[in-house]
Amino acid sequence: MIDVDAFILIGGRSSRLGRDKAIAEVGGKTLAQRAFQTTTEALPNSRVTFVGANEVQFGIDAIAAGGPFIFDLVPNRGPLGGLHASLAYAQTPWIFVLACDYPFITSELIRFLAGNVSDALGAVIPEQDDGRLQPLCAFYKTEIARPVVQEIIDRPRVPPPLHEIVKELEPCIMNFTEIAHLPGSSDFFINVNTQADLDHASKIERKLSALN
Repeated sequence: MIDVDAFILIGGRSSRLGRDKAIAEVGGKTLAQRAFQTTTEALPNSRVTFVGANEVQFGIDAIAAGGPFIFDLVPNRGPLGGLHASLAYAQTPWIFVLACDYPFITSELIRFLAGNVSDALGAVIPEQDDGRLQPLCAFYKTEIARPVVQEIIDRPRVPPPLHEIVKELEPCIMNFTEIAHLPGSSDFFINVNTQADLDHASKIERKLSALN
């Protein structure tokens, strides 16, 4: 088992949803709770920490979700700021980062990605079925990713998208065909951004619960 710290990103602005995504519920659990429990199950020997935007955002709710929390070191940088904070606080050779707004990421997927971690790599990143990378459900080698992300976040200009940044890390990209055999793969990267997304996710959760 790799030595890894895990970080759950809960600092999104949630402007399209109209309220904090982290405390929106799917299947009777908040998105933060679902992400925390899935990650803990997948990486039982890892420290799992929430990453919030600032000291006033999500404090009580993060505690209620069951884990410690840290905050972005550079404000208003979105997911890049969350990854930057995660790498800055990391005490292990590798980190795992998961955005809380992917309610159907499974422990099986996380363990599968972990099984492809290698010292020769800078990251292990899955892609969804249309080929788009998913850098917010990925493993990063701390010593490689930390200086790259630090240099980018220090730039005075607007940084490139995160999926472009991670290509600089000599990643192992897990094609969707390589993860499609895992249970629930068709729902892995359903993302909750709007009320319609949340309603859709809740409908999927009800169908899944009825099958179990």
